[in-house]
Amino acid sequence: MMNYSLIVIYGMLILSIFAPFIALYGVKLAKEKKLKQHIKLQKYLFYACVTGVLLLELTIRISGGSGSLVRESAYLATTLFQSTLWAHIIGAVLTYFIWGFTLFKSKNQHKKKQLPGKFSLSHRQLGYVVIIGLLYTGITALMVCTMAFF
Repeated sequence: MMNYSLIVIYGMLILSIFAPFIALYGVKLAKEKKLKQHIKLQKYLFYACVTGVLLLELTIRISGGSGSLVRESAYLATTLFQSTLWAHIIGAVLTYFIWGFTLFKSKNQHKKKQLPGKFSLSHRQLGYVVIIGLLYTGITALMVCTMAFF
């Protein structure tokens, strides 16, 4: 039977792979002027991903750190694995930071009835940056998991 740690890791991997495509569906909703659905989808996707990351980090710490989870990997000590892992972490942190900023700034602008408005272009550009970041995060997560567990 699969242990709890692997369930969390694979669950977050699946979420990371699907997140950019769900976010793109949110763009489609916005283009169709279904703004309430767009807002709800983006907000829930962000909260689900942040919750997943927090659960993953907690699981890693409880398990004794990332080294304890991947100690069986033949790639653990390689430059490829270490570089990919760090590239994944840095890319994910930057993506989530930009995503959080965009979400909360947009929420405030929408409350003030200023979105759509002056922030619309920045909102759109940051949204696409986030989608590219989510795609990058999903790809690098898959690479890290493949080297670590397969």
